[in-house]
Amino acid sequence: MINFVEQPKPKPEPELEPKPEKTVILHGEEATTGAILDLAASTKKLMYVCADSMAPSVTIGVPKFRQALLDLVARGVEYRFITEITKENLAYCKELQKHVQLRHLDSVRGNFVVNEHEYIATAIVFEQAKPVPEIIYSSVKSIVDQHHYLFLTLWNKSVPAEQRIREIEEGVLPPQTRAVQDPVEILRDTMRMVSRSEKYSVCSVSNGLLYAYNYSFDTFREVLDRYRAGSHRGIRWITRLESPDSRLVEIIRTFAKLGMQVRHADNIPPMSFGISEKEMGLTVEKMQGGALNSNAIFSSEPVFVNHFAAIFEELWSRAIDIEDRLRELEGEDKTFIEVINDPVEIQERYHALVSSAKNQVMLFLPTTTAYRREEKIGIFDSLEAAAARGVEVRIILPSDEEIESRIQQRLEPQKALEIRSTKTTSTVQARTKILIVDCKQYLIVELKDDTKDTFVEAVGSAIFSNSRSTVLSYIDIFESLWKQSELYDKLEAHDRMQKEFINIAAHELRTPIQPILGLTELIKAESDSSRERKSDSGIKIQQEDFDMLIRNAKRLERLTSDILDVARIESKSFNLHKERFNLGELISDIVKDSHEHLGDSKVKIEYYLPSKIFVNADRSRIAQVIHNLLNNAIKFTKEGTISIKAEEGKNGQITVAIKDTGAGISTDIMPMLFTKFATKSEKGTGLGLYISKSIIEQHGGKIWADNNAEGGATFWFSIPA
Repeated sequence: MINFVEQPKPKPEPELEPKPEKTVILHGEEATTGAILDLAASTKKLMYVCADSMAPSVTIGVPKFRQALLDLVARGVEYRFITEITKENLAYCKELQKHVQLRHLDSVRGNFVVNEHEYIATAIVFEQAKPVPEIIYSSVKSIVDQHHYLFLTLWNKSVPAEQRIREIEEGVLPPQTRAVQDPVEILRDTMRMVSRSEKYSVCSVSNGLLYAYNYSFDTFREVLDRYRAGSHRGIRWITRLESPDSRLVEIIRTFAKLGMQVRHADNIPPMSFGISEKEMGLTVEKMQGGALNSNAIFSSEPVFVNHFAAIFEELWSRAIDIEDRLRELEGEDKTFIEVINDPVEIQERYHALVSSAKNQVMLFLPTTTAYRREEKIGIFDSLEAAAARGVEVRIILPSDEEIESRIQQRLEPQKALEIRSTKTTSTVQARTKILIVDCKQYLIVELKDDTKDTFVEAVGSAIFSNSRSTVLSYIDIFESLWKQSELYDKLEAHDRMQKEFINIAAHELRTPIQPILGLTELIKAESDSSRERKSDSGIKIQQEDFDMLIRNAKRLERLTSDILDVARIESKSFNLHKERFNLGELISDIVKDSHEHLGDSKVKIEYYLPSKIFVNADRSRIAQVIHNLLNNAIKFTKEGTISIKAEEGKNGQITVAIKDTGAGISTDIMPMLFTKFATKSEKGTGLGLYISKSIIEQHGGKIWADNNAEGGATFWFSIPA
């Protein structure tokens, strides 16, 4: 919103005879342009415009209308503008946004402008950057009042221009949930969601595939073409195939040839849903015969999207490839359970099963000695070979420093092979190895004597089966252990960081407190001497002592402020107080303040700023970010230059860069640079960059850093203008 300086109240004008009310139709560009300019000239308090997507080009692109706009703004008129912001009119809208309160409303078709006492409308669609050929003008009070009410109603339903511009430029969708009951609208919205996705996942009844084929095949084909070209991450579809219906099988194989991954699950929810990274659509209808849906819910609320994404991933992990399901239905894959007592045969079956893997291998080893035996018989070589073929390999085994070191050597060339360690195992699991291949076959090996060095001596019997229910049970066990190990690693890392923080915070608190206590004791001693009228005690408090006292008190204040900020961020009570201000002036003031504290330092600070670069942001928080980044640059730069540059990009983002010639960012700190407690400095808690990241993201921006090729580092952040 634009804030105007309040003008002195003019002297009251003498009352004039009220003009007669009238409604007329005007034709021709000269007459229509004149009427619009006259209305603008007579406007004193407010101007409301609601117009289609071509209107911004007319308002900005026709010189007379642009000048009228600038005159209105200069006079302090409250100017509001509703339009449909699109990719095509984005440049005009961004220019218009600089002068008026601009909002977006989907599918605006009517065009009207209304001030305190006049109304103009046109039913003719605007042409880009051209005057209007025909208008309706009215000064009838009831019509003017009615359109005031209509405009304000639309205004309340519209969204801020900044939000819509971000949607277009960054693909950021506003969180919203809506119910749709029009079958055509449901189909259209679903196809839009599929088209703008980076990856797309569907869980549906089998008729859902028929629905997709009947009504949206071309859209799915276009997206799958992008997938094969490498510009999309693919489409996954889970369904329940109850019978080998020839028509449905033909459709499934048609989609599969295009690149769609289709799986079968026995227990799918009593609903159908599709999800992308940012959106989801849901229906509870059965889509009999592939018919259109008549009720659906669409949402871009992260909590809903993430919830259904988690449901999908859980179903996907348990589902089987659709071709395997077809073979089951056709009777090719009979369920079998085989008990193997010969250790040599178990070892051979072990190798064969790993070698046959096409998609996925899950392996749980209960002991460190089991790992060493598997390594001796070449199982890990087979697993690496499977990973090289593109098979997803996941292994869980007990933690051991020696083993972890050897594993890391294996992981470097084979990134498709992921290993996690676990600290504890149950008694049952500690006696059993679990191998699951392609979510359809498993090998359970009993450990007879874990002290033995060879595989043949250590194992007892084994069970080899493709029983679906048992496979799913062991998948559940494996996934539980996998998540447990991930959680343990996170908790261990968090515990380690907390201990480090406590040590750092204790040191940081102790450092300023000691001089504060020492100086206050000196001041007290001098005061006591004066009261007792003793001779000069010899205690002299210098100005430098008071400066040190103030400096350490401020340091203590900053530390407690940082800790409070982190608490607010964690509790999601971190609020912003936005205002419009000149970012260039703020940076200039901060640099001047920093110069005063450099003293005899060999560091030089330079800045390159436009004369005016306005942002709508929380001034004190943005200042906090700049202070943090600049102080870090000074801290790690013994001598050289620190430069600050700010500029406004074409996408409406203000970018600030702080570049130094210092030590650069340590390689072990870089991956966790903006996390809590990450620091290599002898001073500091490692909270500054974490708080800065939270502040910038709260503004809808982003922050990042990298080392410079010539030495030193550069930190950038960007926020919407």
